[in-house]
Order: sequence, then structure tokens, then C-alpha cells
Amino acid sequence: MLWEYMKEERPESQPFDYSPESLIPLWDWYETKIKQVPKTKKEIEYSVSKYPKWMEENIRKITMKYTDETLSLALDISIYYGETIIKNYPNMYWGHFTRPKRELFANKPVILKLNNKKKYVAASQVVFVCMIKSSERPDKNRLYDLYRFSEDEFDPIKPSYWDSW
Repeated sequence: MLWEYMKEERPESQPFDYSPESLIPLWDWYETKIKQVPKTKKEIEYSVSKYPKWMEENIRKITMKYTDETLSLALDISIYYGETIIKNYPNMYWGHFTRPKRELFANKPVILKLNNKKKYVAASQVVFVCMIKSSERPDKNRLYDLYRFSEDEFDPIKPSYWDSW
């Protein structure tokens, strides 16, 4: 469905094939969809009410928010990004963990590595960070480059950077 939606604006686009390279035209198109709009006074006041008084000044400085379409597409892209990892690395799979409860992604869908419950890829977080960076400075290769940079983490044969810690 994501490709069908993209194809409406880019009829020449090829069907998604879960190759890392397919992330390039997808991200190139998505960068045109990243939009922000001003928050309403009500939204700002609600944000202020959720945080301690000492943070109020900084919270009030955040006057823009991403549109629903931007966020919705980011979630769809994160699923495709995750599926691209899984299709290319059979030792990776969608899952979740419940402990430690304070962990940011506890009880949320993440990509796990077989025989290694401690490491995971939070595809949604990866895409949201890329979205924020692309709203500041577009780069059609951003998601692809991050995939390539992370490949050592996905591969069960190559030692991970984090294994040395």
C-alpha cells in the first residue's frame, strides 16, 4: 500500500523489493512529505501541563509539530525498513521484550536477533530520527546509509561494535 501511495506521485517508481537500495527512492519521496505546522495554543498549554514548572520556558519554545500524514508515513516506512532488515538477515525477526520495564522500547515492536535478546533495532525510532534530520537537511540516502552502517549489527558472523564493550 505504501508503494501504491508513492506511485500516485511518482509513477516511474519500481515496486518495493526489500533490497537496501529500495530505501533510496522511498526516502527521496518521503522527504517531500515531511511537513510541520504550528501548534495551537491549546496544544502548547497541554504540553506545558505535562511537565514540571521549571521546564515551562523550554516547552513553550516548541511551537511546531509534524503533520499527521508525516507521522503516519514514518510509521509505514519503519515497517518497510524493518521488513527489509528481516528479509536480508534471516537471523533477525520482529518481536518484543517486557523487561526491564523502564527500557524505552519495552512492550513495543522491535527487531530482535536470534539468540541475543539484549540487542534490538527499534525501526520506528530509526525512521523518526531520520525524519527529524531530513526536516533540517534533506538527504535522499539517509535511511540507506544508516542501513549500511548498521549491517555489522545485523550479521551474526561479523562481531558487533557493541560486543567489545
